[in-house]
Amino acid sequence: MKKKLFLLLLLLTINCPLKTTFAEQTESIPFLISSEQKQIDGSIFLTKIYEVAEDFDPSKLIENGYEKEGYLFAYHKTDKKVNENKQTKELSESIAIETATDNKQGILNRLPQTIDYNKEDFTGILSLENNSIDTKPAAYKTQNTTVSTVKEYTELMAADNSYIPQTAEKEGQTLQLTDVNWAVMGTGLAGDTLVPTEYKATATYSKTISNKVPSSYVTTAIYTGTVSKPEPTTITYTLTYVGTPIKENSTIMEKAEKQAHKQIQEERQIKEDKEIKEIKQNNTVFIKMLFGALLGILFSSGMVLLFHKKSQKGVKICNLQDEEYICIGYQKMGKEDFVIDLNPLYELIQSSCFYFVIDKYTAKKLYGKTISITLHDETKEQMIIPNSVSEYGQPYCFMLEIGGKEHEK
Repeated sequence: MKKKLFLLLLLLTINCPLKTTFAEQTESIPFLISSEQKQIDGSIFLTKIYEVAEDFDPSKLIENGYEKEGYLFAYHKTDKKVNENKQTKELSESIAIETATDNKQGILNRLPQTIDYNKEDFTGILSLENNSIDTKPAAYKTQNTTVSTVKEYTELMAADNSYIPQTAEKEGQTLQLTDVNWAVMGTGLAGDTLVPTEYKATATYSKTISNKVPSSYVTTAIYTGTVSKPEPTTITYTLTYVGTPIKENSTIMEKAEKQAHKQIQEERQIKEDKEIKEIKQNNTVFIKMLFGALLGILFSSGMVLLFHKKSQKGVKICNLQDEEYICIGYQKMGKEDFVIDLNPLYELIQSSCFYFVIDKYTAKKLYGKTISITLHDETKEQMIIPNSVSEYGQPYCFMLEIGGKEHEK
């Protein structure tokens, strides 16, 4: 009766949808990037991609054994990717230099083509924008210049400055007469004396002009580029689950238990037949001895059942064969040895899909620990975490795919 009740409860837990316990296992909910279900080579896989902090425990992401779209999914593997995050931005930086001239080539020779940027944790290299160069005077000085011109005046009757204009125009400036040179151009007799009768004047006009001219220049230039600063590193975890149709899983435990029960009944019948045969052969035994023998039979049967129960403590190993999970053996697990070795069962293995059932006593010792499953040179790990399929005080069930085509006969 107890066994039937246990089987009923176990089957109900297998077929119950998983209520999310993920949020209860973590202090903060990781960011789920995507969730995708797809079929590869006839098998159904579900991948969930999370982005979490660098110190986050990835085992808390595992959701083992839950239903979705008619499939029961079991944890398969976790892939890890480290993200070196940084914040970037485009910016401009202006610099200024002072020069004695406004010669563009000379200024370009003094301006660096790139500058290093390092402010507010942002770093990077900025490049010169040639069309941004602007040169302006920074200071002025007074500079005196003299504007002058020379004019000639001919056919003058006397060497008299009054015949000469006192000003002259040049480049918009009015120049003053500053010097006159006279030359005799013709003579005549006045009695017996030869005297000048015609003169030529060469007049010089000049003016001093004071101007303010630049004594130095300042050039500004703009540098542009992309700068960045590091941000906290994050980890991207890709969790892969393997799914099997729920119809198949609903009969796994029932068939495995029926097979084990049948084996117990056969062993018990053989034992009882042997005991009855011995009793019939010994017809001189008193009734008390017969009664004692019957008690011995019952005791022996109980011991056989107890021994069988103890032999089932550990891990029940089922293999997918002809679209059904068949129990191919049991394996005990010690307190320190958390390994399921499939190699001794190699002759019975027909596929790479396995279903494992850990009895509630062994599972209770393994909660929070990681066990290893080995087949030939391949080893996979499974974190024992209770969920809606396997709660505390109940057998722990999980699926695993191990041993691909390279292991097939």
